[in-house]
Amino acid sequence: MERSEIAQKVEDCVRDALGLADDVTLEESTTLKDLGADSFDQLEIMVALEEEFGIKLEDALDGADMSSINTIGQTVDLVQGQLS
Repeated sequence: MERSEIAQKVEDCVRDALGLADDVTLEESTTLKDLGADSFDQLEIMVALEEEFGIKLEDALDGADMSSINTIGQTVDLVQGQLS
């Protein structure tokens, strides 16, 4: 799967989890914190990504939690790494 396709699906999961409007611009440097995500929201995003891509992100995080991932770009990298 191409990075651009992964990025679009990640953005969709983030938008859904946070209830963001389609006109909110998400870039690779956009932080989840800037979008107002708290730890519960980050868990919800992680679960949505696992379901969307059929992966286990807990394995990729090596015991850390989703709060160690700060930006949309880092999230895309994490998902892409699990799909490789």
